[in-house]
Amino acid sequence: MFSEQTIIVINTACISILTFMTIILVVATRLKGGAGYAALIIVCTTLPVYLANMMRSVGMHDMQFLWHAAILMNTLCFPLTWLFVHKQLDKSFRFTPGKWLHFLPSLISLAVSLIYYHHKSPEEFAAEMEYLESDKENLPAIINDIIVFGQFFIYFPLMFRFLRRTRKNLLENYSDSEFYTTQWISRFILFFFILFFIVFVAYVISPRTDAWLIPILNVFGMSYLIYHSITHPTTSYIRRLKEIPIEQNLENDESLLNAPSFSLEENLMKSICSQVEEYLESTKAYLRSDLSLATLSKETGIPQKNLSHSINSHLNCNFFELINRMRIEEAKRQLLDLETSGYKIDSIYEGCGFRTRSTFFLAFKKAEGISPAQWLKSAAKT
Repeated sequence: MFSEQTIIVINTACISILTFMTIILVVATRLKGGAGYAALIIVCTTLPVYLANMMRSVGMHDMQFLWHAAILMNTLCFPLTWLFVHKQLDKSFRFTPGKWLHFLPSLISLAVSLIYYHHKSPEEFAAEMEYLESDKENLPAIINDIIVFGQFFIYFPLMFRFLRRTRKNLLENYSDSEFYTTQWISRFILFFFILFFIVFVAYVISPRTDAWLIPILNVFGMSYLIYHSITHPTTSYIRRLKEIPIEQNLENDESLLNAPSFSLEENLMKSICSQVEEYLESTKAYLRSDLSLATLSKETGIPQKNLSHSINSHLNCNFFELINRMRIEEAKRQLLDLETSGYKIDSIYEGCGFRTRSTFFLAFKKAEGISPAQWLKSAAKT
């Protein structure tokens, strides 16, 4: 599709841009907040791959060492991304010996490549590369393709399932700003899925598109990380919450402790919700941007599990939604008082418990279905 000279120009430009952006991102984030690590995963697992593909495409075949590195790193991208997502969102994550099994397919692919090529002379290796360049596959390439595309259909469902399961925990246990600053991970995985799906389709149509398409798409991926880091800076880490031991707070209620599944009576849940709402209104604690379920549990003396279960079951919402509902009501009061108080729409979010303008606008639109300005206009007409 492209000439050798064009492929060299595309790859050289993409490598230069990718390396430059990675250095900026790693330095800016100091490997905190996740974006820096994601950048390193992209570069370390793909740079050897498209260097090898570029050299193969332009006939530079004295590169056995680089080819083996590409074979290995090509199959490491998905396991590393899976472990990265877990480490960023799971406070109990530990790299146990069993997690090394994720790297077993990569080692198998590398072993097949080493065994297949080790006895070949430079001329024979060059012939193999020319064979691959003609849209044909040898044994190492077939094994590598099976592993990579198998990982695609295994790891993406696992990641999406994990992200869906952890969303509820994040909503209930972290403040609104912490929740929103982790949402870039979900968007990044979705974006990564779309890019890889494009590669998958292009590869099925013409395998040699990998010599130029992968570098271009990687630049798009890294650009997304740069954009995210600039416009939505993440917290250094997810705050590690110290959970209140449920047993200590329920030691006088053996029926609850011994129940096969945790549940509370409706009257008790109603009492807990009334107590919580009264506490939030009287102290205005909901206006604190760092308020979390664990913090509220400590301040009210209500066990965290009781608190979460009561809010979910009796109020039909989670903690995050309850707090935001109260914050939005406060924001509406301030919006109605704009002319006399001197407030501006863009300046009231901090006083309502939101750390950023973007989280305020997102929460307001979710609650009311329209923006603050639109709501104010409609309220003025009534």
